[in-house]
Amino acid sequence: MMVPFDQNSMKVTGEPTALVEGMRLGVGGATDLAVSETGTLVYSTSEDWGGQELTWVARDGKAQPVDSDWRGSFTSPSISADGKRLAVTLERTAFAQTGDIWIKQLDRGPAIKLTSDGTNQSPAWTPDGRSVTFASSATGSYDLWTKPADGTAEAVRQYHANRGVLSARWSPDGKWLVFRTDRRSAGAGDVLGIRPGIDTAAVPLVATKFEEGGPALSPDGKWLAYVSAETGQHEVYVAPFPNTTAAKWAVSTRGGTEPLWSRNGKELFYRDSSSNLVAVEVKTNPAFSLGRSASLFSAAEFRAHPLAPQYDVSPDGQRFLMIRGATRSGIDKLIVVENWFEELKVKSRK
Repeated sequence: MMVPFDQNSMKVTGEPTALVEGMRLGVGGATDLAVSETGTLVYSTSEDWGGQELTWVARDGKAQPVDSDWRGSFTSPSISADGKRLAVTLERTAFAQTGDIWIKQLDRGPAIKLTSDGTNQSPAWTPDGRSVTFASSATGSYDLWTKPADGTAEAVRQYHANRGVLSARWSPDGKWLVFRTDRRSAGAGDVLGIRPGIDTAAVPLVATKFEEGGPALSPDGKWLAYVSAETGQHEVYVAPFPNTTAAKWAVSTRGGTEPLWSRNGKELFYRDSSSNLVAVEVKTNPAFSLGRSASLFSAAEFRAHPLAPQYDVSPDGQRFLMIRGATRSGIDKLIVVENWFEELKVKSRK
C-alpha cells in the first residue's frame, strides 16, 4: 500500500493506493520484499498460505499434527494439567495480531472460542484446571483476566497496571501470579508477581535495566526460571522463589530462551541460540543443582519468541506441543520489477 504523506505537517494528504498484490507474508505480517536505491523491486508471492498447525514433537524430533483439520495463526499453547485440553491464542485473520483464546479438546476434539473483545493472548491454566488466565487489551492496555475454560461465566480482571503485562503463570498453590511486563512499554521488560487478595501493587521479582521475561515456576513452586539479556544475549536462569535475590544459577551459557519445567520437576527445557530444544536435568533436594544437559532436536522450523514460550510439555514429559507452518499448496514465485519508482510516480499523481 502507498499513501501520500507531508513530513512538514506530519499528516496524511491523500487516500491509500494498492501497489503490489499477492505478496507472501511471514509470521506477524512480515513482508518478503526488497527495494534497491535505483528503483528495482523484488518480492515473493505464494498462491495459498497454508497457515500454521499445532504439532506434537517427540524427544527424538519425530513430528505429527495435533489436528490436521485445524489451521490458523497460533501462539502460546498451554496444556492443562491432565493433558486433555489445550488453551491457545488464534489470530482472527492471518497476520492481523488480533487474537482470541481458544480451548481445544486434545487431540482431534472440538474447540470453543473463549474471548471476543480486544486482543487476547498468553493463556495459562489456573491450578485447579477449571479456568484460564490471559492477557487482554479489551479495556486498553494489556491487563490480566481469568475466565472459566467452559465459558460459563464472564472474565474477571485479575490485575491492572499502566504497563502492559503478559505471560502470566500461577504458582501451584494458587497464591502467586507471576508475569512479565511488555517490553514495548516503559522499561526494558521485567518479571513481576502478585498475591491476589493480598498485594495492592506488583512485587518486583527480576527487575533490572536489562530485558527479562519468560517466567516459569517449578512444579513445587520453589524455583523461578526466566530469561535475561544481562550478558548481552538472552540466557536462561533459575532463582529461588519468591526470594529471587537469594541466589541465581545460569542454566544456559551460549544463548537460551523459552524455559519450561517438566511436570515432575526433574528437567528444565529451553531453546538454545541454534534453535535446538535442550533438556537439562535438575535436582532440588537437598539443594538446587543442574545435571546433564542434552540437545533433543532442532526446533528451527517451529514458532519461537525470546520472552514467551511458544510450546508446551506433555504431562509425561515425552512430547512437546509446538507450532509450525503448514504446507502451502501454491508455488512460490520471485518477482522482479524494474523502474518501480516510475510506477510510484504515476500512482502518486492519481
